[in-house]
Amino acid sequence: MPNYMAELILTDRKVLLVGGGEVARRKLAGLLACQAEVLIVAPRLDPEVAEWVQQQKVHHQPGLFSPEILDQKPGFSLVFAATSQAETNREIALLCAKRGLLCNSADDPKVSGFLVPAMIRRGPVTLGVGTQGESPALSRLLKERLDGWLEPGWEDLTRLFGAMRQQVKERVHPLQKRQIFWRETALAAEREERFLKKENLAWFEKRLDEVSSE
Repeated sequence: MPNYMAELILTDRKVLLVGGGEVARRKLAGLLACQAEVLIVAPRLDPEVAEWVQQQKVHHQPGLFSPEILDQKPGFSLVFAATSQAETNREIALLCAKRGLLCNSADDPKVSGFLVPAMIRRGPVTLGVGTQGESPALSRLLKERLDGWLEPGWEDLTRLFGAMRQQVKERVHPLQKRQIFWRETALAAEREERFLKKENLAWFEKRLDEVSSE
């Protein structure tokens, strides 16, 4: 069965990361970019992770994992089991499942509550490639292919569309007409390679004037 893909808003939400090595470092980098409030539980830390702890970007509880950590209040929105021991990661994932907590196990997608796709980030533009845990290597390869395809400038165009969203909502009625406008404008942006151009506001406003006057 297919997995449900979603963009999670983790700003100021509590996330538990068990493990302090290279895998944990990669997970932590993405979580900090999302402004999550991360507690890392590990007896030893990767040098870069230790630096983040010193800079107070992440909380650190030294020592080994214990099940009681999962019962902290307020509870964790997500849990990452990223130790160097596959059996420990599996145990953490199963304990989370019993508590109704979503856990990503670094070694075993079958016991994970969620999987992390290979990600490309360009400002507000995010592309994710997943294989339901079957092949991380293929996920990374496809990510590289997409990264080469995504030309610079799409993020600026995305911000423009976002900034004009309320104006379009107020001026273009009914909903079906508004949906057609967005679709046709997006296609025109691709066709005219607007992602390579800086003066897009006047172009967008002209299109909006034309459709709102109909």
